[in-house]
Amino acid sequence: MYRSVAFGHTPFTLPVFVIVDVIPVNHFSISAVITVSDPSFFIPALSVLVLLVALYYVWYLRKQIIHINRTGKALADARVNMINNISQEVRTPLNAIIGFSEQLHYTTLDSAQREMLFSIENAAGTLSRMQQHFQELAWSQRGELQLDTYPFSLYKIFSSITENAHVQAKARQLTFETVYDGDKQLQVAGDGERLGRLIAILLDNAIRYTDAGNVRCQLKIDQEFAGEVKVQLRVSDTGRGISPDKQTMIFEQYLHNTVSQAGSVHGTGIGLALAKALIELHHGEIQVDSTPGKGSSFTCNISYRVLPVPQTVIITQKEVEQLTGQFMKGRYLLVADDQEMNLALMDKILTRWQCRFDKAADGAVAYELFVNNNYDMVLLDLQMPRMTGLEVVKRIREDKEPLKAHIPVLALTADTTMPGNQQFIDAGFDDYLLKPFREREIYNVIIRHLRSENSLVKTAH
Repeated sequence: MYRSVAFGHTPFTLPVFVIVDVIPVNHFSISAVITVSDPSFFIPALSVLVLLVALYYVWYLRKQIIHINRTGKALADARVNMINNISQEVRTPLNAIIGFSEQLHYTTLDSAQREMLFSIENAAGTLSRMQQHFQELAWSQRGELQLDTYPFSLYKIFSSITENAHVQAKARQLTFETVYDGDKQLQVAGDGERLGRLIAILLDNAIRYTDAGNVRCQLKIDQEFAGEVKVQLRVSDTGRGISPDKQTMIFEQYLHNTVSQAGSVHGTGIGLALAKALIELHHGEIQVDSTPGKGSSFTCNISYRVLPVPQTVIITQKEVEQLTGQFMKGRYLLVADDQEMNLALMDKILTRWQCRFDKAADGAVAYELFVNNNYDMVLLDLQMPRMTGLEVVKRIREDKEPLKAHIPVLALTADTTMPGNQQFIDAGFDDYLLKPFREREIYNVIIRHLRSENSLVKTAH
């Protein structure tokens, strides 16, 4: 005889055999078989096993996600760095193209030559805008895009940008309408250049994707409250419109707001992405309302701090051109740049302004000239051999003679590692101008910082 042990039965039978010793019978040892038919006997073991598998799976997924994130971030950073490097390298030759094209206007040209010059300037302007957009989008993605704060006129920014857009619209045989609803004398504190860029992006987009009909741009200024005004910008068109499925993605970079078709026009795909970045930088908001085949309307809202009307002499662009030589005549400037084309361009500009000037192709020579001469202003490139512009301005500020140590120093550079005005001021510069620049822009910066006699002179944008 042997003993059989059985437990309760369930609909699910899981036989397990366990060999045990039983009481010997007639001196024989007989094995007993224990049959377990209840799976609940294994629930604790199975739970532990499932938990271990789950923990391993979670660990594996986390490892994969970290790898994907690191790889994706590395790819995104590489793309931003590539864009930034290309943009920076383009600045110097583009500055020469724009600058020398501008100087050609002061020479004798026949009608055919002026027509070709006009085409070159248009192409250079397009490249310059593209370069600016790529650069600022790269700054935005790195969290380095910053707004400057200075007094400007909303009306002048609006009228300047819409005047250029009117030429574009006319070339495409479109009706162009502008409405400025507010005080034309209003002065506010903010970044007028970035506001102008925002208006230009939206207008360029509207004109580009409107085949027939009209484009309308309205700037409305709400009533002042607590020292601030709300500015509403609305750009609408009768163009191709945007499909509902793309309206949620239209502000993503590299996305075109049109369906590919024969003869269709495409942009770089970054304009609206930059527009959104600029709006967010202003702590504003942007909305789009569009119907395919009927057109689109973009509405932006931004707030600015109101300033009292400045008691300054406003000089028009025509007057700037007429007064440039007279005002700069006899001034003594130092220009330092390691690019021969940039020195040649500044030579042309300053010679026509009837300035005295010295040129230096590296930082060490520039500092030596500064020590041995008394200049009215110093213009420095940042990246130079032997001594950088940052090192030169640091030594200038440490000069023992107070008058020389406080000489106005401007940075004229293609280097974009310092995207904000405050970084240049902290480094010792009075102001900066990124290449490419036009003669009017460098003239405005220079006379803003020359001493005493020009302290009340401001130029029109």
